Amino acid sequence: MIRPLRFAVFPLLLACSSDELSPSWRIDRLRILAVAGDTVVTDGSAPTAEPRPGDTVQFRSLVVSPDPVGAVVWFACASAGSYGCDIDSADLSALSDGSMDTLTPEEQLALFAELQAAGLIGVEPFLPPSYTVPDDYLTSLTEAQRTEGTPIIVNLTAIPDEADVAEADLEIAFKRLPVSEALTPNHNPVITGLRVEGIDLAPGATLTVVPGYPYEIEPILSEGSVEDYTYVNQDGNAEARTEEPYFNWYTKHGSFFQEYSLYPNTSATWYAPAEPPAETDTLWVVVRDRRGGMGWYTLDLRYSL
Repeated sequence: MIRPLRFAVFPLLLACSSDELSPSWRIDRLRILAVAGDTVVTDGSAPTAEPRPGDTVQFRSLVVSPDPVGAVVWFACASAGSYGCDIDSADLSALSDGSMDTLTPEEQLALFAELQAAGLIGVEPFLPPSYTVPDDYLTSLTEAQRTEGTPIIVNLTAIPDEADVAEADLEIAFKRLPVSEALTPNHNPVITGLRVEGIDLAPGATLTVVPGYPYEIEPILSEGSVEDYTYVNQDGNAEARTEEPYFNWYTKHGSFFQEYSLYPNTSATWYAPAEPPAETDTLWVVVRDRRGGMGWYTLDLRYSL
């Protein structure tokens, strides 16, 4: 379980690559497309994406790549800079120099405990990520400020399934998870299915497409995914608002005329490649509600001969 952690420290200290960027919708490298957190509930209520102090949050992510993914390493912290957690207090040398294998089981456990103290909350697929918000997280805020809250910072790093991993091969992301005492806490939106050329696909269905043809694809949101909520402004006044979600589209092959769509005009046009790929093809759509909530849907594709 500890072995993949030898690369966990790298992305927290890396600069961005200067390579020329491909279109945002094209999956030609390891990518983290979305991160969502859901509170753990035991009373039958719906999990929220906006925990209160004391709540435990389980995280999930949409990590995609043309090649196998080795691990996703998660850190979380209640006090952080603008772009992530400060883990300088942990001795991470064994993770960066490959000496983990030389440690005894007791030393590995001690190092793992030190990482947890630094904010480690999960290593997928071995340890599902979860985090419990401190009970006193909002005590320094005024009542009005607690209604809007302040975020927890979550860092995650996707690592390729390779023996030797270069710095440029890693993918880094961070998420601001809002913690508040809001009367109308946010919930993650849910994409229940897709409508292609006006026809609803069955859940989990594979779409058969003709090479070179355009397809209009519309995501279907569950009832209640577009929420009304109360926002407390800086003057302490409550404002009634309605979410305005948007959708990002991604694919390995083919192209999108536009890589995003806005609610309520949620459809996008995907152009199938003229030359079908030999490998399995996939299309993804991610919805963001602009309050930190996210959801996604994966569509497998096959090409007609």
